[in-house]
Amino acid sequence: MKTVYGPVSSWRLGRSLGVDLICSKEKICSFDCLYCQLGKTVKTTVNRKKFVSIKKMKTEIIEALKETTPDVITFSGTGEPTIVNNMELAIETIRKISNIPLAVLTNSSLMNKADVRNTINKLDIVVAKLDAPNEKIFKIINQPDDNITFKENIEGIKKFKKMFSGKLALQIMFMSDNIQYADDIVKLVKNIGPDEVQINTPLRISPVKPLTKKQLELIEKKFKIHSMNTISVYTSKKPKTRPLDKMELINRRRMEV
Repeated sequence: MKTVYGPVSSWRLGRSLGVDLICSKEKICSFDCLYCQLGKTVKTTVNRKKFVSIKKMKTEIIEALKETTPDVITFSGTGEPTIVNNMELAIETIRKISNIPLAVLTNSSLMNKADVRNTINKLDIVVAKLDAPNEKIFKIINQPDDNITFKENIEGIKKFKKMFSGKLALQIMFMSDNIQYADDIVKLVKNIGPDEVQINTPLRISPVKPLTKKQLELIEKKFKIHSMNTISVYTSKKPKTRPLDKMELINRRRMEV
């Protein structure tokens, strides 16, 4: 499995070249979200460690950038990106190679850790997950590791927002399990104050059925009433792009992000 994949056509980030610092056939994550396209998390974890070498990533990044110029380079892949402990070195390495904006797609679970906040603070864009308004719904939808609480999760996001000078987006996956809590989620998001709210529903292969376009439009209006900047998976335009290795994306089940 390659460390670098794509670029993919992303409704959130444009032409996105993915960097996977986990590269595992088995998902490595701190959550076991109901809707995850990667399937079940066999065993959740919050222990940060090294999975792949920065040397391997560097070689693949250099080769990829000879063939494509993405809008953004995104840390994502086969689990929670911040679970790796060499991400900071990866960021520094890529910065020496390219001035393309760097992003991460994170489930927010480790943002209560100072070392994680300091690492992702070096990025240009942070897309953080927030699917629930309280502990009960948090456990139902995200099924977090036993060491993670909803309160700490939210505190971590708030602490990071105060220190981050880049773009912080909150992505919310709406489904039947949380649609009735949309107003509570809006209040919580408003209190955090992200630069962008990304309104999502499971359109990719998922055990969870997506909400309709009309349902998402009604939810989006709730955020817009409070003058929040929003984008939606149903209406956001995706740029045309051609992946360097289509089979790599198929194997990852990552045809879009």
